[in-house]
Amino acid sequence: MTSPFRTASPGRTARYATCYRVYRPQRAARLRLVCFPHAGGSPSFYRRWVQHLPDWVELAIALYPGREDRFGDEQFDRLDLLADELADALVPAMDRPTALLGHSMGAAVAYEVARRVENRGKDLTRLIVSAHPGPHRQRPNRVHLRDDDGLIADVVAQDAASAARFEDAALRELVLPTIRADYRLIETYRPDAPARVRAPITAVINDDDVEVDADEARGWGDCTGAGFEFRQMPGGHFHLVEHEEEFVRWLLTQVRVDPPSWPSTP
Repeated sequence: MTSPFRTASPGRTARYATCYRVYRPQRAARLRLVCFPHAGGSPSFYRRWVQHLPDWVELAIALYPGREDRFGDEQFDRLDLLADELADALVPAMDRPTALLGHSMGAAVAYEVARRVENRGKDLTRLIVSAHPGPHRQRPNRVHLRDDDGLIADVVAQDAASAARFEDAALRELVLPTIRADYRLIETYRPDAPARVRAPITAVINDDDVEVDADEARGWGDCTGAGFEFRQMPGGHFHLVEHEEEFVRWLLTQVRVDPPSWPSTP
């Protein structure tokens, strides 16, 4: 597959290809939209979005260790270490305007990646955080310490459609360690104070999502020195895939960019 960016050394290209999946490379894209999945999530969570995105957007999706073709990679025990890896891989690929979107746990990952890429002199067009409180407003929780049935109950309460994958004993044994590790990452994530990013932030939640309320989500406004927008939509915790076309249509209003200033690629 053709490299999704033009200017990077072979070693750095390999690192990006390890940590991100691009299902439909767009070499002339005006924007790279980088998505970060929820706890237990993988790139396939966003894969169908490519059919709704215009050619001026290239979709890249973070692949965390411990799933899909990184199944054998050791998972991190701290969210900041995961963010370090993902930022290291992303910075060389930032050859065009880039926006980050994170859902649920992915919102915290996207925020920490944003902090790191900005600290290296890169600018983002926008950070979009979905279904998660501001980092300093996160609720304390210990779900990762529950037994398997208790952990599964929490997953299914947020996404009833996920119940089927736990009915098969072999599949259950395969996926539960990854889910538990992700829960541990986000439940032990405790930033001291909300550090501000330069990028504007949009926070979006859904009416029926019990994981975050409007006041907690508005806390993301403390995390930016630029503009802040808040949006509340109908639906539950996974509205962005349950009603993906509607969500992507709205998302494009948040990430639209001017025509590129770099030379076009033949």
